[in-house]
Amino acid sequence: MSIESKQRSAGNTPAGVPAYSPMHVRLGLAARLSLTLVGAVALVFVTAFYYDYQKSHQHMLDSVNAVIAGLSGAIIGNVQGILADVMEVASKLTQSLEQGADIEALRAVATDAVMDSSYCNAVTIVLDSRSSATPLQSQAQMLNCRYSHSKVDCDLTGVSAHLEPMIQDSFSKPLKQGIWSEPFLNPDAGNAVSAYTLPVYGMQNGVQVAAGTVSAELSLSSLMSAIERLRVFQTGYVFILSGDGRYLAHLDPQRVLSETIFDVARFQKNPNLFDIGQRMIRGETGFAALWSPYLHKPARIYFTPLPGTNWSIGVVFGEEELFANLETLAGEVYLIGGIGLLLLLALVILIVRRFTRPLLVLTEKSVAIAGGDLDVAIPAPRAFDEVGVLTQSFLEMRQALRQQLDTLAEARAAQARIDNELKIARGIQDSFLPRNPAELAAQGGLEVATWFQPAREVGGDLFQCFWLADGRLFLGIGDVAGKSVPAALMMAVTTTLVKAMAATTPDPAGVLEQVNRELCVLNERLLFVTFFAAALHPETGKLTFGNAGHNPPLIRHADGSAEFMDIAAGLVLGVEPNWTYTPVALCLAPGDILLLYTDGVTEAMNAAGECFDPRRLLEVSREPEIASPHQLIERVIAAVTAHAGLAEQSDDLTLLAVAHPGAAAKSTVRSPTP
Repeated sequence: MSIESKQRSAGNTPAGVPAYSPMHVRLGLAARLSLTLVGAVALVFVTAFYYDYQKSHQHMLDSVNAVIAGLSGAIIGNVQGILADVMEVASKLTQSLEQGADIEALRAVATDAVMDSSYCNAVTIVLDSRSSATPLQSQAQMLNCRYSHSKVDCDLTGVSAHLEPMIQDSFSKPLKQGIWSEPFLNPDAGNAVSAYTLPVYGMQNGVQVAAGTVSAELSLSSLMSAIERLRVFQTGYVFILSGDGRYLAHLDPQRVLSETIFDVARFQKNPNLFDIGQRMIRGETGFAALWSPYLHKPARIYFTPLPGTNWSIGVVFGEEELFANLETLAGEVYLIGGIGLLLLLALVILIVRRFTRPLLVLTEKSVAIAGGDLDVAIPAPRAFDEVGVLTQSFLEMRQALRQQLDTLAEARAAQARIDNELKIARGIQDSFLPRNPAELAAQGGLEVATWFQPAREVGGDLFQCFWLADGRLFLGIGDVAGKSVPAALMMAVTTTLVKAMAATTPDPAGVLEQVNRELCVLNERLLFVTFFAAALHPETGKLTFGNAGHNPPLIRHADGSAEFMDIAAGLVLGVEPNWTYTPVALCLAPGDILLLYTDGVTEAMNAAGECFDPRRLLEVSREPEIASPHQLIERVIAAVTAHAGLAEQSDDLTLLAVAHPGAAAKSTVRSPTP
């Protein structure tokens, strides 16, 4: 028992195109162009202003450096005036001693010098008792004069404890010039002082040698009072450091003598202040930025050594005072610039909108056209600029779209007609093919399997399988040259003629001759048909056939070998009405399988354009374990499908296989399913 298998090509439904939906523009062209222009101007403005601000800042800083240096010079001059006042007292006494003044004269000179001095509070004269060059000779070796209660008291006493270490050092290492001492607390005066000491020289054996010292004391409170009067800007101040970094004068009196600049730096964890202190005690002159521990804000400091001492003076002033006018000016410039940019933005928007308004109109019209409204009114171009050219292009585009839509409508109508023709042709083709040839052949004990797979286009493949009156099974397969409805009609006519002629003519070759004559008369379109016709006796296996230009059939023998039938091709049907077809007969051995096929098998192409040629068909037919027409067709179809892959085929694929009845061929066989 055999089953017929067919495949139909399914039409592809085109995917629907979603309707055009214009996006909502958040920022239009005018806004973006305006923001871009104003942004560029703002960038240039800010860059130029920032550069100018930095340069002005630096120029102002340089100017302030020069001003502060000059101001510091004036401050140093004031401080030096204070120191010079004290130094002058010591110098007068030294001159008096070296000129040989007695004790009373010296007392008078000391009293007058202290009274005339604005800052010297006391003097101390100490002579080396070990030296024979003492100017006072046998007189007292010490004179101490101190200003108190608007008068000067002088007495001959022992060396004061606070001066004794310095005097002893001067005796062991005679001074060559005057020096200022580190500040100390004078218990006699009850305040902090610093002493300026000068060496006293006398004659010994005709040689001038050191004979003593004269010390003039400066009260640090007097120095602080003078410093407090020296102001820098509104919040600036001045301070003085000793050689070891101790505060000698400061606006904060609690720091005087009790703290060094390094103590403050360590307490406030201010390494910058520590470095500045190091530079000051090294006697450097400089200008630096720091965080002021007294002002509690960023500040600048100018520092320089005090000439004639190992002290250093620092001038501190706040940065905000220094750059206050610059910051105010910068704020005003930013405000004016911001207002100017806003006005510029408004002006640019007005101008840009005027020039982009036609583009906005074209945008609205393009949305309407995209929605299918080709009759929307497009304003005529007003100028021959880019916008005018774009407007004219829109007008031409709309006209071209109309023409394209008309052409598309015509093409769709033509395609619809073609699809209808293909549908009709497919229906014609299907209606003339045998419905169930396997069951029909099984009635006579034969096993038949068929395969029909139409291509995308309707072709003209046909096959026949019906019983003749004499008990033979008529087998036929053909291919009409051409496509669509004409080929389908030619196939229908050929099928009808074959059935009609076979009913009265027992010889397949004779059937071909009669069909050929009729087709030549009816063939107005000059189509032709290849056809192979055969009649198989189910009992003897005798096969009588004729060929009209069709592919030679293939026989697979029971032993597994396979070969093409060596027969003359003959002339195709519908060309020459008087052509004579030669009848041929052969006998199929039990187990032999006869395979009829169309050129859709041997001409099946892959993506590379290579055909599934007869040689490969022969190789597939020789594969083992093929025992039925059904299995043979399955193997062939599998091989053709693997060869073609995804390549689209342009011709129908038709096969018909019949087996000679043998002992093993009597069982029911399932037909392949395409």
